[in-house]
Amino acid sequence: MRLDLDGIYAAIEDDGAFDGLAGQVAAACGTRSALVVSLTKEGMPAFVQTNYWDQNFMKDYQQYFMNSDPWTGLGVKLGRFGRAAALDTIIIPEQFRRTPLYNDLIRMHGDDTARCLGVMPVLGREGLIVAVHRAAGDTAFTAPEEQRLDEVYGHIHRVVLLRKSLASVQNKAMRLQDMVDSSNDAIVRIDRNLRVVAISAAAERLLQARDGLMLREQRLVPPVGIRAELLAAVTAIIDRTGLTRTALFCPRPSGCRSYRLVLMPAGFEGSSGVLLRIDDPDHAPPPGWQHMVQNAYRLSGMEADLAERLYVGFTLDEIAAQRGVSKETVRTQLKSLLHKADVNRQSSLIKLLAKF
Repeated sequence: MRLDLDGIYAAIEDDGAFDGLAGQVAAACGTRSALVVSLTKEGMPAFVQTNYWDQNFMKDYQQYFMNSDPWTGLGVKLGRFGRAAALDTIIIPEQFRRTPLYNDLIRMHGDDTARCLGVMPVLGREGLIVAVHRAAGDTAFTAPEEQRLDEVYGHIHRVVLLRKSLASVQNKAMRLQDMVDSSNDAIVRIDRNLRVVAISAAAERLLQARDGLMLREQRLVPPVGIRAELLAAVTAIIDRTGLTRTALFCPRPSGCRSYRLVLMPAGFEGSSGVLLRIDDPDHAPPPGWQHMVQNAYRLSGMEADLAERLYVGFTLDEIAAQRGVSKETVRTQLKSLLHKADVNRQSSLIKLLAKF
């Protein structure tokens, strides 16, 4: 089973995708149910999410059983904070079925869940509980499944942190101007009619060149060839309908390489509009970008360099020529890079890199 990284990382910006995180965990781990709980420093739940149990079940769980959950208590006792543990090898189903959680909640709701594999956060800090479950009659969780949950947990944890960071920025920044000018990024905030609500200094300079993109009466004017696609993407993001491209190429009459346009929600409400980031492939990513990507996916120096060159738009032939190696050598490095990033296409890799 491959991880749906696009689906998982869409939750950074998309409320619908965020509500489906527990389902993503269950699908990635091959279980019927999963639980994702965000805890405050005081150990109180900031949010609780499941893909399997209904609202009545979760209401009863949170009100009467959350603080006495034997699986949670065992996870704390084990002390394997931040790492997955197969709890059904310690509290076997025969023992678990004698607990109040099973008899007064699970069984009362007509369920037979009695096996758990979970990750507990470090006590006294903000963190996540992520757990997956099986029925009593199913097979016990194994060491490879512990490793799988560790992998999934890392992505879910990163998504929750990035989402919190994004929400913090959006709450504090009353205007896009304050948020982006200092970063030198070319970002425009637009509404569904491409009217410019706010624009960064870098974007203003770029649009003044009128090389493929321009401003006219405070509206963004794209080339005719991509106008319909850009409008469709903006509408889909604002209306939360999905099923559209959020990364486009914008040709430039000057003959320079096309701008790369990346669209994302400007906030959690449709009325916030859309943020349009304009990447010029003839300019390198910001300082520290390559180091960040290298650490995130444990890349070698050559793989991280390859990621950056692909991101700014060089082809494999061009990269091979720049390095003075064969194209086959670059292909081999690309295969390793795709494997470490857990994607199977170069286009998916570029989309993933854009999130940095």
